[in-house]
Amino acid sequence: AVVSTQSGHYGRGEHALTQYMCCDGTVTMVKSDTITQDVGNQLVDQVVKTWNINECWLYCIDFLGQVENELQYRVKFSIPTRRKPVPRSTASVFFTIRTSDEEAVVQYTLEAHRLIHDPEKTVFREKWLKDIISTKDMMMDEITF
Repeated sequence: AVVSTQSGHYGRGEHALTQYMCCDGTVTMVKSDTITQDVGNQLVDQVVKTWNINECWLYCIDFLGQVENELQYRVKFSIPTRRKPVPRSTASVFFTIRTSDEEAVVQYTLEAHRLIHDPEKTVFREKWLKDIISTKDMMMDEITF
């Protein structure tokens, strides 16, 4: 739910910002007409930072492209260690920022899943990432090269 409006800076100019309440915390959202690739990247990062996941998870955000009024991003999660700095498996979460409405709408879906989540309504579960990685690891164990 939208809880308040304030001024702030994103990119090169000053834009009206709107507070956007997530299940896990508050995320600052910009008006639809001010969304750029970089601002979208910041919004995705803000949503991910509200998730209650262990700090051992590292992630990177990749811009996948723009299709009409939708910016698409992939957030790739992994748990690198000293012994294995390049993890065997990663888990991806795909974000869409729809800019056709007055206010931008953020939604995400997990790799290999169809359910579309709304940060306002869904509490993110770390278990989802663990399940994706364990499924990949099981598949890799079954394949012989």
